[in-house]
Amino acid sequence: MKCSNHYYNSRHNEKGLFMGFTLYVHKRFDRVFKKTRLTDSVLCYAAGDVITGVFEADLGGGVIKKRLALRQGKRGGARTVIFFRQGTNLVYYDGWVKNLSRKYAREIDEDQLDTYRDVARMFFRANSEVMSLLVRSGMVREVKCNEN
Repeated sequence: MKCSNHYYNSRHNEKGLFMGFTLYVHKRFDRVFKKTRLTDSVLCYAAGDVITGVFEADLGGGVIKKRLALRQGKRGGARTVIFFRQGTNLVYYDGWVKNLSRKYAREIDEDQLDTYRDVARMFFRANSEVMSLLVRSGMVREVKCNEN
């Protein structure tokens, strides 16, 4: 994977890192981060972190919380909700900009977490034909991480 920004790290330069699964971004995620400078290369880098076990929280059921830096560092950056299990695709599903969330508030409540787990289960069950249909419908987009 080649990332051309400052998030690139040599531990993510293995061509085979993304072998066996595909990275998708849900339209909900794109809508949330439309006005930020969040690039696909940052998403690829963060996906590499998730694959290698580097993330902030495993919320159960294949739901992962991962921080992303948005120019002001991780503390003031974004929080993302990612669906991933070994042997399945990785889906960026939701997120928020940290400075827009209430201070000391719980970022994900139990009802929302249950919904995330249900949606994650549907993505984990989806075969390549279903994912292709979701791409064609505009529900998700595929991100190519191993292209130069």
